[in-house]
Amino acid sequence: MIELRKITHDNFEAVLKLSITDEQKGNGDSSLYSLARAYVRILNDEKPPMIFAICHHDEVIGYVDMGFYKRAESSFLREKYGDKFTYGINRFMIDEKHQGKGFGKQAMMKVIDYIMSFPQGKADAISLSYWMTNEAARGLYASVGFVETGAIWDGQTGGNWNAERKDIEYAEVGARLGL
Repeated sequence: MIELRKITHDNFEAVLKLSITDEQKGNGDSSLYSLARAYVRILNDEKPPMIFAICHHDEVIGYVDMGFYKRAESSFLREKYGDKFTYGINRFMIDEKHQGKGFGKQAMMKVIDYIMSFPQGKADAISLSYWMTNEAARGLYASVGFVETGAIWDGQTGGNWNAERKDIEYAEVGARLGL
């Protein structure tokens, strides 16, 4: 059984030890980075990040980092879909020892259920992004209902993506799930 659990003194070390395969290293940040970033967000009076350990029974097998965001008038999601507020999935990972077992899909369904309780306010959608070359992420997110928005940007700089570029591993793709 998959559960989302608060990160506590009891599971903190297990979250820090999570890892991904060498091939996936460029696809996401470490759990340590995510926790440090959450701390900075809290110190800067932003809405508290929602970071959970993903557990299978009592074992930590992954983590998720989510946030609640008000979209600017000029944002792509607001202009194209009318999304004024979204829950963003900033990071989602399943430890390399537990990949390929269906846990990612089960965990993502738990994340969606949690978001649909609107823990920090009503929202129009859930948004996320992934590297264009990350076929596993693309397949997982599509399997639970996410649809690519058409937004593609330079994942290194945040700038607009030029379709002529050959270094496609740096292209980041946006996707959303309407609520």
